[in-house]
Amino acid sequence: MKYNIFNIFILSGFPFILVSQSISDSVLLEEIELFESKELKHSIGIRYEIFNKNFNTFSYSNSFDEILEKNTTIYVKSYGALNTPSFRGTSASHTLVSWNGIPINSAASGLTDLRLLPLNGFNNLGISYGGNSTIFGSGSVGGTIHLNNIPIFTKSNNSNFTIEKGSFGLNTNSLSTQKSNNNYYYYINYSCLMDSNNFEYVFNNQNRENIHSYSEGESLISNISFLLSKNSILQFNFWKTYLFREVPGNITVPNSTAEQTDKSERYLFTLFNYYKDFKIKVNHALLFDNLYYTDIPKQINSFYEGITNISEINLDYNYNKLFTRLNLSSLNNHLKNSSYENLEQTDLTNSIYSSISYQTNNFKNEFSLRKESNKSINHPFIPSFSCELKLKNYKLRGRINKNFRSPTFNDRFWISSGSIGNMNLRPESGTNKEIGLDFTSNIISCNLTYFNLNVDNWILWNQQENGVWMPENIRKVNSKGLESKINFNINIDSLEIRNEFNYQYNLSTNILGIDNLDASVGKQLIYTPRNKANLNSRFSFNNYNLIFNQSFVGKVYTSSDNLNFLKSHYTVTLKLIRNFEIINSELVFTIKNLFNQDYQTYLNYPQPGRNFLIQINILT
Repeated sequence: MKYNIFNIFILSGFPFILVSQSISDSVLLEEIELFESKELKHSIGIRYEIFNKNFNTFSYSNSFDEILEKNTTIYVKSYGALNTPSFRGTSASHTLVSWNGIPINSAASGLTDLRLLPLNGFNNLGISYGGNSTIFGSGSVGGTIHLNNIPIFTKSNNSNFTIEKGSFGLNTNSLSTQKSNNNYYYYINYSCLMDSNNFEYVFNNQNRENIHSYSEGESLISNISFLLSKNSILQFNFWKTYLFREVPGNITVPNSTAEQTDKSERYLFTLFNYYKDFKIKVNHALLFDNLYYTDIPKQINSFYEGITNISEINLDYNYNKLFTRLNLSSLNNHLKNSSYENLEQTDLTNSIYSSISYQTNNFKNEFSLRKESNKSINHPFIPSFSCELKLKNYKLRGRINKNFRSPTFNDRFWISSGSIGNMNLRPESGTNKEIGLDFTSNIISCNLTYFNLNVDNWILWNQQENGVWMPENIRKVNSKGLESKINFNINIDSLEIRNEFNYQYNLSTNILGIDNLDASVGKQLIYTPRNKANLNSRFSFNNYNLIFNQSFVGKVYTSSDNLNFLKSHYTVTLKLIRNFEIINSELVFTIKNLFNQDYQTYLNYPQPGRNFLIQINILT
């Protein structure tokens, strides 16, 4: 563990003399008035959701991949040291992760490992489906995950201490503190984890143990905000992560000796100013992202060290029912990688986007346009148009927009004995079309979305005639389907029942082959289930809560010709919560994979069977 107690107390400012507050009221999103996140401002016509805390107890062990798998239609692959998401039939590199409006995907690979995202460190977690490269930039093709720390300028003092102990050697501790009034807001969260993850599985009718899979890590997140005046806010965000893990092998080659260490530090400075109908927001982010991968018996000692500077200015002007925005940003990446030809590489991208929106109580529309400038990559113009019409309890929405993903540093600069990057790659480009219908009443709310996404110039590593692998723009993909979500509540005397149902049908196919013999043309993309559904139910009675989650993932193909596949699986998670009002705490008992199902989300990487978790939350 790399943080000492002294540093933690310095950052926390010793705010431990706190006033009691109930756990269920520790996050009050309704009180936020001064802040409007980028994704919410540009959510016209799209499917945008905030995670529902009614069906989750966010903790350090409650991993992001688990939340996505059990509460959304997003497919998550878990293999080796990685957990990656897939929106609407796209790849993990087509998913953008945003931290308070700042992209944090790896500049080297374009990916974000979900295990590095601590759920309990953020008070606002959202998802934008369908991608929005016009607003968020490169990588937002399938969708965007938003991690926000939003200050609340109301009088509040509370701290929360959480202890967890689970099966297979899982232990976590977490401490968070929040203090605020009408002039300032302060929040800090420190979490640490140790996990052996040595579950058993069956292979060829033999019981095996998942060996070489120990991990330990910690995370420190803080937000300090000052209300300088009624029109001005100064905000500082900090996020530091450390995670060491042994990289397990798969069931065919179980004896792995690889290890991986991830270290990151993120700093964000933000200044808001409001002048009647004019608003200005200035950001500067400094991101340090390091990865070290070693396998001593195989004489592998590779590393990646990245420094990213992002400067951004937003200008908003509202006149009657017209809302306009101009955004200027600069992103500078400096990377060291043991597998790059010149070891060090730098890249500078300047971008500008503007939007204009007309909004009334019943009708809204928005047109936006983005252009990026990079001396090595020719970026196209990225337009977007969306609108929505509200009629009593119904809302009809739609959007058509372009998306793109720039080639990563690995795509361009990689070099090894069997592979080499390609400096002539073009950005992947996509066209997203979607239309949706929402209905809301006091008892039930539901939405239905049809989407159609085309991705051209899909980058794929292809083996050349000389046997060397090199990335090329050789694939064209179409992904279309239906998404639905239904929430309905039932009250029977003192019993309150809340239900949430999610379903997606996704037909995602390759429509352009590498050559005439390519058997993948017209076939479903690998690791893209056609059917995915989950049902969450919460039963509340006095101080007891029972959360019942059912998740179904349909068959997923593991070969591009669709001859090989992973069978569908159905899992159940049961969670019992007991609140103790006298001591202001709660006890949570969880059973995961209740029926002990044997399943995989990635070929030859088994998932844990039935396992247990005990969690104690104490609020003072």
